[in-house]
Amino acid sequence: MTKVTRLRGLLWLRWQYLMSNKVLLYLCIGIPIGYFVPISFIPQYQGKIAFLPFILNLIYSMTGGCFISIMVSEEKEKKNLRTLILSGVKLQEYLMTIILFPFMLCLGSCLIFPFLIRVSLPNWPMYLVIAIMTCFIFILANLSMALFTKNQTQATLFGFGLTMLAMVLGNLPEFVQNKFVDDVISFSFIGANTNYFKASGHLEWSDKSMLMMVLWVVGLLVLTRFAFVWNRQNHVR
Repeated sequence: MTKVTRLRGLLWLRWQYLMSNKVLLYLCIGIPIGYFVPISFIPQYQGKIAFLPFILNLIYSMTGGCFISIMVSEEKEKKNLRTLILSGVKLQEYLMTIILFPFMLCLGSCLIFPFLIRVSLPNWPMYLVIAIMTCFIFILANLSMALFTKNQTQATLFGFGLTMLAMVLGNLPEFVQNKFVDDVISFSFIGANTNYFKASGHLEWSDKSMLMMVLWVVGLLVLTRFAFVWNRQNHVR
């Protein structure tokens, strides 16, 4: 079986899974997106940039993160991951197909909502880079933990914990302002996104939170690779 054939087969498998799992679509797409779209048309939220990071953090967490953790953990429980690895699926092929749909939905939402709530972003290139990288951070964090966990319950609890942490860190600068808190946020997985809106879009490319964002992606890629190899060695024999 060629690489292209395997990729097509995996993409078809993902699509069929999504179309047959209405509960997953409702939890990870219907709730965050379906909830905020009507709210975005309320006049009091129109044009307020401070409202946007709250929306984005929930979309990153649910549409990007929890989406993939539920999908992968269910795949493990049903032994589908074992079957895929035994059939010769490589890490790169698995990553490309498992993250494609969550990434497209997550990034698409990040691009649409600024227009829905009529927010004028002063630095779109930086916003786009941060949105792409933050999507990857949430997806890879949930993917790696789903590969390590034993069942769907554990993966869901991790995803929920990550969601709560993202919401707290994203809103913390509004209530506590000191250097320690600023450093914690800058070094966190949500730091660049939080600092971008804290600076009203005028964040410097050289800001330490931008560097940490790149390091988070690289570190999580390494962790995801280790998790995949660990599954292959310890659960597929």
